[in-house]
Amino acid sequence: MNYRPLRLPADSERLATFDASYSTSHIWRVEADGLALRLVEEALPEPFHKSYDASVFPEDVADSNFALAAEARDGSLAGFACVRLVPWNRSAELSALFVTPPHKGQGIGRALLEGAMAYARSQEMRCLWLETQTSNHPAIGFYQRAGFAFCGLNTMLYDPSEVASEEVALYLSHPLPA
Repeated sequence: MNYRPLRLPADSERLATFDASYSTSHIWRVEADGLALRLVEEALPEPFHKSYDASVFPEDVADSNFALAAEARDGSLAGFACVRLVPWNRSAELSALFVTPPHKGQGIGRALLEGAMAYARSQEMRCLWLETQTSNHPAIGFYQRAGFAFCGLNTMLYDPSEVASEEVALYLSHPLPA
């Protein structure tokens, strides 16, 4: 695997056709009790499948401060990560981290995440945070194993006409000690 900066416009076509889909047999369901919100892991009767609109990926890369590609031996794009700096509070947003389904489980996501964290540290950010969906059980487990902690959710972020009812915005963060 070759790790290199993402380049626009050179990588635009590969980004626009990138398969960032996932499937899962579990989700995190949000339960509300007054002002308390709780996440409950739930097994699904049938797998949940999510595909992303890759046509927006080149724009996401253009809007980032740092973008890293994982390029397979055949020259295909196996994964990528993007970081946006938020200077006012010295935080960095992991705005994208995707690995194609055939390349998952090979350490690519971990390498991309380490690259993103190293960049954020080099910019003297105090934490790296991200938003994902409660339906993205595989990603949530990945980030937890990498030391990220749950730090919030937004039950109204997504347009219900655009996403499944299982999808609620979940926020995770990781401190970046100097």
